[in-house]
Order: sequence, then C-alpha cells, then structure tokens
Amino acid sequence: MCALDDGATIAFLHYVLVDQKYQGRHIGDELMNRIMKNFTDLLHVKVIPSDPGAITFYERYGFRQYDNYSAIVKKNMQNKD
Repeated sequence: MCALDDGATIAFLHYVLVDQKYQGRHIGDELMNRIMKNFTDLLHVKVIPSDPGAITFYERYGFRQYDNYSAIVKKNMQNKD
C-alpha cells in the first residue's frame, strides 16, 4: 500500500496490492481499515485504480466514481454528493 496526504485536506491512495497467493484472506480489507483510520479528518481521499476490477473493492469503503474524473473519491463531509 502506498498513500500520500497533505495533512489537512486530501489524501491519495496510490495502490493496495496483495500477492495473488494471499488474496481472499481479507489482507486488503485489513490494510484499508488501517490506512483509512488516518484520513478521517480529511475532506477527500482519492484513488486511481489501475485495474477496473478493483473499483468494487474501493466502493466498499465509500469511494464513488464521478463523470469525467479518473480518480474515485471518498468525501468525508456531511453532504456526500
């Protein structure tokens, strides 16, 4: 897992990778739970998945796709539109 944040408003998750022989053991879920705890006070967390099949994984954590935008975004605000 690789992530970068500005400490105030936004974070970028670059990737979450789990070796294929260890997939299905909830390792990715554990990694996401641990990293997302660090970003609860930020306005946005963004990820640009290189594998379209990973989008459903990120959606489980509140990320959404937006038209004409390559990243999928999780907004930590009252209005989540």
